[in-house]
This record gives sequence, structure tokens and C-alpha cells, in this order.
Amino acid sequence: MTYNCLEGTNSLYIERQSNGYVVAPCCLYKPGQRRYAVPNIEDLIDNPYINKIKEGFKGNWKRPECTDCILKESVGKRSKRTNSLERGNIGITHWDIRPGSLCNLKCVMCDPWNSSKWYEDVDIFKKYNGKVSNEHDRKARDEIDWDWIYENCIDKAISIYIAGGEPFYMKAVQNFIKNLSKHEWNCNNTCIVIQTNGVSNTPKFLEILSKFKKLEFSISCDGWGDVNDLIRFPTKHDNFLKNTQELIDLNCEKLFFNITVQAMNFPNMDTLVDNIQKEWNGKYDIHKLVGPNQLQVNALKPHIVERVLEQTNVPELRGFYSDYKFNEKLNLKMQQYLLELDSARGTNSKKIIPWCFE
Repeated sequence: MTYNCLEGTNSLYIERQSNGYVVAPCCLYKPGQRRYAVPNIEDLIDNPYINKIKEGFKGNWKRPECTDCILKESVGKRSKRTNSLERGNIGITHWDIRPGSLCNLKCVMCDPWNSSKWYEDVDIFKKYNGKVSNEHDRKARDEIDWDWIYENCIDKAISIYIAGGEPFYMKAVQNFIKNLSKHEWNCNNTCIVIQTNGVSNTPKFLEILSKFKKLEFSISCDGWGDVNDLIRFPTKHDNFLKNTQELIDLNCEKLFFNITVQAMNFPNMDTLVDNIQKEWNGKYDIHKLVGPNQLQVNALKPHIVERVLEQTNVPELRGFYSDYKFNEKLNLKMQQYLLELDSARGTNSKKIIPWCFE
């Protein structure tokens, strides 16, 4: 029997928490409980938990843990699953590295687990979203074994994907890429793929990256203009435009935009997609927000959602929200949450995203 997904077979997902390295076939796999972990990084390749998951992919892959791929493929989009099948069963040549939470932005839908800067507003986060994730887990994320990764990537890695936090803001990431750039095979054959917020470029890191012939960048962008500046605070639109062009000027093979749909940007989606296509002929990868609950599209009133779904040219929106159901409690909680963040950050949600207050 052939595999129906090869994530976890030809790729390795690396994220650390206090009890060890997280075991998962990919970043999108949602086990619905505290994730299984192994003590040593080399144990990620072969352990009972991942082996059971991989064996399960020989059967029906459409399981609750794989919702993201199911949704994407339902609207004719490529998914991590289909990409993994194209690579084939070739051993670990693709790397997905999550080195920590160090970040210079505190995006509204984010949290202290994924952004160190969110600790500036941690009291608001706790008030509306409950306790912050285990502090020991957060610190452990910064302590991954870069030496082991480096040794296993030399002359082998076909692609290395790095997300954060903000990788452009992390010295460990820069040192890893700098060391790898000393190897001719990797400079010619390894595709470096970095998830970035698009406002953190530095001349030094751009120079290091320029040594690689194969570069891809996924820029997190959740709105156009003021909407993105509000959501991905404290992003500035002009800086976002400049940094995006700098990444393009590295002659990257692929530039695409990573979008998370939520209440704050739902009516702005077509404007965003139109502009990234007009400015850069940009491709995009779109996801449905998981949390926090008060920012889900169910927090928007029906006339807003219905109008967007009737007029949109972004096909994913209809697929994502065919089960939309208005929740008045979430609507009120969303408004209170945004207003408290406005007070702390000096922003003006009522002006920039009025649909959240209708």
C-alpha cells in the first residue's frame, strides 16, 4: 500500500518544548491534545508515535488532524500533503525548523508563546485569552540543537524552512545560515525558505542570503495598508513595501504571502489579494484563523459576512466559511479586546476596521 502523505517521511519538523522535541509529521498537524515529545533531536526520525502516524497515512489521510490540507484541496489548492507526495520517499531532505518566539511584532491574533514582544501587553492577553503557555516551554524553544541540524544538512538538505517568532530577528538563525553558506553544494542546491513579517531585513543577513542560488520567502501579511499595520503592530506600510522589494531583489525563486483570515481582515481580503498581485504578481497561501476565539469570523455580524461572501473573488473564503454562524458574545468580546489593545498601543480600530464595530 502506498503512502497518501509523506510529511514526516521525507521531512522533519523541529520544535522544542520543556519535555523534549515535539513529534509531528508537519506544522499543520493538530492532535487535539498536548503533543508527544522525545528527549533527543535524533529520536524525531524514529519513534513509536511518528511511526504510527506515518503508517496511518497509508490509509485514509482525511482525518481531523489534517483539516488545513483538506480545506485547501477542497478548493483546488496545493497542500503540504500534495507537495510531500511530489518529493517522493527519499529520506529526510526537507526541514521545517521552529527556533523560538523572539519577535519584533505583537500581532493582534498572536500570543506570548509565538511572540516575545506580546509580553508588553501580557495582562490584556491573560484577561481575554486565559493563562500564558508554560514559561519553561517558551524558553526551551530557543534551545534547539543547531549543531545536529547543521551536520545533517551539509550536502544533503534540499530545502530548509525556518519560521518564528521572526527569523530575521534571531542571531542563531543568522549564524546557522552563515555556516551553511560556507558549503558550495548547499549554496547551489539547498533552497532556503524563510517565513518573515516583511519588516525586519538587515543588510548583514541579506548579504548572507545572497550567497544561496535558491531562495524563497513567505511574507506574513494580513491586510493592506492600515489594516495590516493595525493587525501586525507595529508594522509600517512603507517599510513593508521596501523590505518586500529587497527580498525580491535577491532574485528569490519564489515569493508568496502567508495570510490568516479573521474578523479584522475579512472584508479586506480582496483588497489585499488584488494589491499583492498588482505590486509583485504575488502568490498567496491562505489559512483560517484558529484562535483566539473572539477574532474568528463568527464574531462578525451576518450582513458583513454575507456581503463579503457574495462579492469576493478569493475562492478560499467561501470554502472556509460555508459553516459561518454569528456569535453575539464573541462580537462583544472582540470589540472590548480591540479597544483595550487600542488604549495600550495608541491605535484606532474603530476607524481602521469599522466592520468589527457595526
